[in-house]
Amino acid sequence: MEIELSYTWPIIPKYKVCEHDKYGIRQNHYVLFKQRAHSGFDITADYGTEVKSIARGKVICTGFDGTTSEGLDQFNMGYGNRIEILNDDGRRCVYGHLSEIFVKDGDYVDNNTVIGKTGCTGGSRVPHLHIEIRKENTEKTGLDYTINPLEILPEFDFSKLTLEFTEEPYAQLWKKMNSPTNPWEFSEGDVWYRENKEYIR
Repeated sequence: MEIELSYTWPIIPKYKVCEHDKYGIRQNHYVLFKQRAHSGFDITADYGTEVKSIARGKVICTGFDGTTSEGLDQFNMGYGNRIEILNDDGRRCVYGHLSEIFVKDGDYVDNNTVIGKTGCTGGSRVPHLHIEIRKENTEKTGLDYTINPLEILPEFDFSKLTLEFTEEPYAQLWKKMNSPTNPWEFSEGDVWYRENKEYIR
């Protein structure tokens, strides 16, 4: 029998949403600087914002993920500090780029359990939460194995968000990604801090 869950937001969105945050194809990724699929939804948030679980489930994986095809790397495409939860409906949910983790493998969580805090770890260049919902319990990511979180999470009117992210040095890049004319016009020079553990943390 299929279990139906009530989903809730892990963080209530506060800042304007840019194209780079959305599920689907990124025309210019701010780590690789080329086209890349994005299998989650990013919620820009102040560093250290509480992150809550979006549904009932069991924690199946926690810790730092920095794996790439080249091996382990602190400043790469990985999820950084992440939590993976197998929701009671069989979907696997990944919470990425955290600064702190408050749960451990085997813990059972409910909606709105505080599981960690936002950060800018792994393949992140602006503090945010990467929320990824996989169709089933799999380690595979990518658009074939995931669901756009906006199809599952409660409806939210993003057009009402007017607040701009101001924390430096991230804000200069964030503003470029929110350009009304070309949100993909940024380069490595705009992310000079990309391998600095003072900012990628």
